[in-house]
Amino acid sequence: MVETLQKEVDMLRTLHKQEAQRKEGLDLVGNQRSHIGAGGGSSDRRFGATGVFLPTTPKHVIQAHPIEATSVRYDGTGLDLIATGSSDSTVKVWDTNNGQVKATLRGGSGHPMLGVDLSGGLVVGCGADKTCRVWNIRTQRMIHQLAGHSTKVTCVRLLNNEKGVITGSADRSIKVWDISRSTYKQTTTFRHSSTSNCMDVSLDSLTVFSGHMDGGIRLWDVRSGKRVLDVLSMHEGGVTSVQCHPMNGNQILTNGRDSVLRVVDVRTCTAVQSLGHEDFRTAFNYSSCGISPDGELSIIRFFLLGGGMCT
Repeated sequence: MVETLQKEVDMLRTLHKQEAQRKEGLDLVGNQRSHIGAGGGSSDRRFGATGVFLPTTPKHVIQAHPIEATSVRYDGTGLDLIATGSSDSTVKVWDTNNGQVKATLRGGSGHPMLGVDLSGGLVVGCGADKTCRVWNIRTQRMIHQLAGHSTKVTCVRLLNNEKGVITGSADRSIKVWDISRSTYKQTTTFRHSSTSNCMDVSLDSLTVFSGHMDGGIRLWDVRSGKRVLDVLSMHEGGVTSVQCHPMNGNQILTNGRDSVLRVVDVRTCTAVQSLGHEDFRTAFNYSSCGISPDGELSIIRFFLLGGGMCT
């Protein structure tokens, strides 16, 4: 009991340190933005300390796939790329500047791609064929095919500066993979009692947040391979999306099959804010949500339509 409590305390201290580092970065960016904005120009659409402008119309409307698009991820490393996955067994990488496809990467024939992520020149895609593929975006060559799950792989994230991958599966396990060498190595396995369809990773790649079909959220320590925290019954029905707050390491945003978005404080294991609307419906186990870059909780819903359309 004492050991478990100590692990939770250590985890919360780490999250508090991350939050402090984020706030320092936010202050720096805010100071840089303030003198830029002083030179004139409209500020009607500017919001938050980072000077982000809210879009009023889609920049591009892309017919990304011939059938259902299942996932979309933006590259946060400054490459202006997004990746989409689809039930057509492909992952596509798009240039956000012109809306043109840069790469079409193929998974297992006849097996839907269920999750994607990209960062630093790599893109990963997982699917119903029980594996996760890692591609080099520039060469469009597959450099790893991670095999070890016994059923479909439902979600994936890159971590540790693209040196690692973490995957979640319907076999009720989460696996950590080392891809820093020419031959991959599966290093850690987290086991749990409910399928995870979504997860996110802290900025330092030491903590994994996973959302589960039993409505719960779990926190995992990558170094020890231990589950350090359970947030039970956060949603009625499964959790479909988990995202770390970009400016507050103690909070995460979740979406659930109950069609409610919740901001969860992991220190108290409670929802500090719940958001919903009579016209909002979470229709899929992979329905996603997001937080604005400055953490002001502007909620983004990705409409992944049957025709594979993305905006």
